[in-house]
Amino acid sequence: MPGYMVGNASDEAWARLPDLIGLPRHGYARWTVEMLVRFDGSQKAGARIVERIEQQLAKNNIGHLPAKLPTDSACQILLYRKDDAGFGYLLGLVQQLATQDVNDNANAQVNQLHSTLKGMSKVLRAATQSESR
Repeated sequence: MPGYMVGNASDEAWARLPDLIGLPRHGYARWTVEMLVRFDGSQKAGARIVERIEQQLAKNNIGHLPAKLPTDSACQILLYRKDDAGFGYLLGLVQQLATQDVNDNANAQVNQLHSTLKGMSKVLRAATQSESR
């Protein structure tokens, strides 16, 4: 967990979190709840602390899976940039579809997800084919 700080994480520190954990490079990163709690400057993942962390992540355009952070410190979390045109976009669509009730936007979201997956599959297939040559 390079670059993280212990102590009360300021708004400025939270704003730098995507850079600190490498989100610009890949668009996603895996952390544990404990890592987030320590970054926040807390000792234990209680309900209020987890809620504050969720708010800070949302404020800084960072999505997370599972959609509701657990209080189990050992639980792994996938963090992603919501503004990332690749994985972040894809993960955001998946999270929306998985966590919200069916509504008028569901068909459009499923179509967007399908199109994105189809495009990514083509890219991955092309990359795989070029590697095997």
